[in-house]
Amino acid sequence: MEFPTHHLGPRLRLLNQAIAQDMDRTVTALDLTGTQSFVLRYLSMHRGEVVYPKNIEKQFSLTHPTVSGILQRLEAKGFITMLPDPADHRCRRVELTEKAEQCQQEISQHIREMEKRMLTGMSEDEVETLVRLLDQATKNLTEAPAKEEIHP
Repeated sequence: MEFPTHHLGPRLRLLNQAIAQDMDRTVTALDLTGTQSFVLRYLSMHRGEVVYPKNIEKQFSLTHPTVSGILQRLEAKGFITMLPDPADHRCRRVELTEKAEQCQQEISQHIREMEKRMLTGMSEDEVETLVRLLDQATKNLTEAPAKEEIHP
């Protein structure tokens, strides 16, 4: 079945930019960059687990020098601590500080408020449909196409 083009890319890009700009205002006020806030969110989501810089490199597809710089700046600002691993002193674990925990709470609250604004005027059914359709579109583009769909 052929679908007409609805120019979804530009619409999604505009939405993504609006979300990024809104988040940047919030994280800037907390003395963070967007990337630093994503790393803190990752660490917060993995609270109670041992996290190494390599885990962050893999999660965000970043190089070792990039992650090293991000972590050094976060540590200098008091958001994380880097501790030697008791099992292997060559490795360093990354842990959130109380300051980071407080910032994460503020960021999470802001995200809830932003999503509420974004979904204003939509019914609960429309929101569920939007989420389902966005998930399906993502799945369609990220999963490998079936062999019969590949055209040389």
